Amino acid sequence: MKKVFLALIVLFFLHATQIWAQAEPDSLSNVQLDEIVVSATRAGKNTPLSYSNITEAQLKKENAATNIPVLLQTLPSLVAVTEGGTGVGNTSLRIRGTDATRINVTLNGMPLNNPETQEVYWVNLPDLSSSLQSVQVQRGVGTSTNGSAAFGASMSLKTIGASSDAYGAASTSVGSYNTFSSSLAAGTGLLNNGFAVDARYSKVLSDGYIRNGKVDHSNLFLSLSHYSVKQLLRINYINGIQHTGITWNGTSPEQIEEFGRRFNSAGAYYDSANNLRFYDNDTDNYYSHILQLMFNRELTRKLSLNVNLNYTNGYGYYENYRSGSDWKKGDKYEKYGLENQEVDGVEYKNSHMVRQKLLANDFYVANFSFNYNLNPLQLVFGGFWSDFDGSHYGKLPWIKYNQNIPENYEWYRNKGVKKEISFFTKAEYQLNDKISLYGDVQFRYIDYRMEGTDDDMADLTSNHYYSFMNPKGGVFFKPNDNNQFYASVAVGQREPLRTDLKDAVKFGGTKAIEPEKMIDYELGYRYTNNQGMQLAANLYYMDYNNQMVQTGKLSSSGYKIMENVKDSYRAGIELEAQVPLSRFFRIDANATFSKNIIKDYTAYYDVYDQYYDKVIRQDSEEFDKTDISFSPNGIGMVSITYTPLQNLSFNLMRKYVGKQYYDNTSNNENSLSEYVITNFAAGYTFNKSKFGNIDLQFMINNLFDKEYIANAWVSADRLSDGTEYVYKGLFPQATRNFMARVTMRF
Repeated sequence: MKKVFLALIVLFFLHATQIWAQAEPDSLSNVQLDEIVVSATRAGKNTPLSYSNITEAQLKKENAATNIPVLLQTLPSLVAVTEGGTGVGNTSLRIRGTDATRINVTLNGMPLNNPETQEVYWVNLPDLSSSLQSVQVQRGVGTSTNGSAAFGASMSLKTIGASSDAYGAASTSVGSYNTFSSSLAAGTGLLNNGFAVDARYSKVLSDGYIRNGKVDHSNLFLSLSHYSVKQLLRINYINGIQHTGITWNGTSPEQIEEFGRRFNSAGAYYDSANNLRFYDNDTDNYYSHILQLMFNRELTRKLSLNVNLNYTNGYGYYENYRSGSDWKKGDKYEKYGLENQEVDGVEYKNSHMVRQKLLANDFYVANFSFNYNLNPLQLVFGGFWSDFDGSHYGKLPWIKYNQNIPENYEWYRNKGVKKEISFFTKAEYQLNDKISLYGDVQFRYIDYRMEGTDDDMADLTSNHYYSFMNPKGGVFFKPNDNNQFYASVAVGQREPLRTDLKDAVKFGGTKAIEPEKMIDYELGYRYTNNQGMQLAANLYYMDYNNQMVQTGKLSSSGYKIMENVKDSYRAGIELEAQVPLSRFFRIDANATFSKNIIKDYTAYYDVYDQYYDKVIRQDSEEFDKTDISFSPNGIGMVSITYTPLQNLSFNLMRKYVGKQYYDNTSNNENSLSEYVITNFAAGYTFNKSKFGNIDLQFMINNLFDKEYIANAWVSADRLSDGTEYVYKGLFPQATRNFMARVTMRF
């Protein structure tokens, strides 16, 4: 299948070269063709939705060795989360309290979400932002898109297009915690024959704030484009290599008190002399290859065609040292299907081990869209097909007490195959010069099958089928040039994650996992004037049925454990403002005030026997109403930019995140305190020096040295005698830290 799909991409490319028009392309045509790449899945200026657009200039201004979630932290309702305490390494985001597994992400209209976990691991695509031309973030269900369902937000990323002139750029950043980033980029510009080549390579290194938060990342981006008057053909290749220290354990309150807030237990063990030591290779490693082919053709003055092919190959593993909960005994052999080992006449039930969990996957995607302009009616019809094949398996490279266990003993292997097909139709009708109507309907069909054994040797063999119809509609009203009003209603439905389905299979169907459904109501207002002032307000009510919410627990590999809640909602208001105070000062601000509630919630607790060997029953606790985990009721940002000279700017940004619970019981003992962080940035550009244009930037993150915690997990076990054990992992964020960057452009 892999060879057939790749051959199809090559043949498609070769065939298209034979039908290229001979006329030289013009710049206006280039812009229009580039816009078609993502137009089918993005909101337009009259789409009745809440969204934010981020330009290439804004991305480059903020980017200094940080992943995309941190770059976007100034957007409304968005909270960035990092494991290692800084913006490099494992990072994620939540929008309106919705976690990353419910946020659809596309790159040039093709899905980035892993079909099984339905999450984008930004760490696997290091420094991707340096290759982006624009980003659109839609809040709520949003427009129909490709890949995993948008169940709270969607993100559309678009890579750089060809420039009109040849260029080169070199950028280097250095900062706290031995952070170093270097990037080289070059492009031919648009040649007379319509071809253009763009390339970029970057390297990111860091020790991280948290112990073992080390980072060694590289990224390669290559793009070959051909423009004619009515056609664009582009092939992109992205290669990401990441080596990151394991940081998903978090740090318990007791460990912070004993060892400090930068402590990380990953790889910890006691040697024979009872000295605390750490295994150096407790790491997470991933190698990704993304190959994309995009074909856009203007068929007539009113009709255009967009066809995309995508192949993603991923291979990765994490390696960690297994020393047991007390860092002394190690794991039990029976956990891996092994018999106790006898070494030098001593029988061992436990042993220190080095464990690897590995995965390999192939992801094939094809999608198309027709854009039909029948002014005043705009129509888009699109289709999507994908085939995902993923393998998961585990090995034991080293076992301390080993009598006869073979090297690299494999104790489990399973496979998941997921196929999806979907179609959507969108229509915008300009009723008159003030009112436009919007309609959108999508059909999705998913076939997901698992076979083999999981890491606890439970049989996962099962088949799962889902079909969803997701309608959307709205109205846009523009009474004059300054004011806009909109309202919309949208239905979103989605299938469970792989981890949720695994648990359901293991419990023999007693733990039913249902698809989720949400009806999203949006009502908004925007104001603009000729002086550059922009104001916006958006009311939303997201009504859920069977919403999957985080329990607060993590699996052994850092996955968030979820559960269905029958009746829940998110409701709030989002406010935005951009106000130029003078020729030199500008204020940007946003705030979200919300309620995020589960109705009639039941929390379950496993009760173990006195030997802590097996679960003998479950206790439960009822709640009439409780807060959804990781959903602050208040989020805000204010940014002040001072530009005393054309090439000199200063920016002060403050971000507020309200109190969050990290389970669903509204227990103050399991909550994160509200926090405010302040970042400062200064930049100066030397234009037309003998080295080209030179950009200098200096940044101070967490200016006031705030000690805060942005994320956490909790797990509680009970014994039959009433004893309760509570385990917590907290993720402290970096205190005051610095970054400087110099970029030469020529």
